[in-house]
Amino acid sequence: FEGSGENDLKILNVILRAGASGSLEAMKSSLRELPQEKVLLRYLSSGTGDITQSDVDLASTSDAHIIGFDVTPSEEVLASAKQAEVHICSSDVIYNIINEMEQEMLGLLEDVEVLDQIGEAEVLAVFGSNKSKVAGCKVTDGLVQSTSRVQVMRKKRVVFEGDVTSLRIVKDNVSEVQEGSECGLGCEDFEHWEVGDKIQAFSVSVQSPTLA
Repeated sequence: FEGSGENDLKILNVILRAGASGSLEAMKSSLRELPQEKVLLRYLSSGTGDITQSDVDLASTSDAHIIGFDVTPSEEVLASAKQAEVHICSSDVIYNIINEMEQEMLGLLEDVEVLDQIGEAEVLAVFGSNKSKVAGCKVTDGLVQSTSRVQVMRKKRVVFEGDVTSLRIVKDNVSEVQEGSECGLGCEDFEHWEVGDKIQAFSVSVQSPTLA
């Protein structure tokens, strides 16, 4: 039972221009140090010289970013890029470019859900009818929270994964139920509770993505 995340490799198209061949190789070498297991930098074009209108046109049609190291874009090129919504990252300091490109790469990734198991419960009875069934449970380990993600196990087989939508002790809504206490637990889109079902409860946190 894993948190959701984006596992597909993302591609960030780039056009690289540098003031001299030495600067070009230095820039490429520094960009290679960025982790690319999740986001791959793909060069559509690289070379020495100024950033041109042709570069802007290529970036516009291919959704690419233009990197300029030790070159200064002309006002005309900057205006054209702005109109075409093309991002130009230009600096004579490698660190500034690396930092900016790292943020652009991270921007392609989604936040990551992290799940930590916090408790277990067992279904002792099933209440309600039709689509309003809830499980009468006893928390056997840890705790269950009203914000928990749960996994329902039946004979060692997962029959449901989803979020808790109601958690009550008698008729009172509660935020959590501790080990040894009984409660009524409901999950949206799941009514097929059975006595003896095991419930594993997880806390859900969201972490910012990383490139590695």
